[in-house]
Amino acid sequence: MEAWASLKSFRAKDGSDEPPSPGRNGERNFHGEKRTNDTHASRTDPDARLYRKSSNTAAKLSYIGHALAENRHGLIVEADATKANSRAEREAALAMIERHDPGSERRLTLGADRHYEL
Repeated sequence: MEAWASLKSFRAKDGSDEPPSPGRNGERNFHGEKRTNDTHASRTDPDARLYRKSSNTAAKLSYIGHALAENRHGLIVEADATKANSRAEREAALAMIERHDPGSERRLTLGADRHYEL
């Protein structure tokens, strides 16, 4: 899910980069800059993370949406949104399973989509 934060708000944490030019929608040249979540953060939405879905797409400030569906009828029984990072899918899956059936002693059958990261 794309965050409502502008890429212009994604600035260096130490304040070393130049601010956009004055005005409501000031211009900013990002060419040649190396920006990562370790060194930069959004000023307007600090929880949004720079995330790229694949190597052929642009990186955007994003969150990741997750859904837990019941297999027989395809109904969504749990939904969650997390910060975009490499472990988000795994952690969200475990949290949603626990919320759906807390402390269950019975066996649960689960399935994952083809691109599920383990």
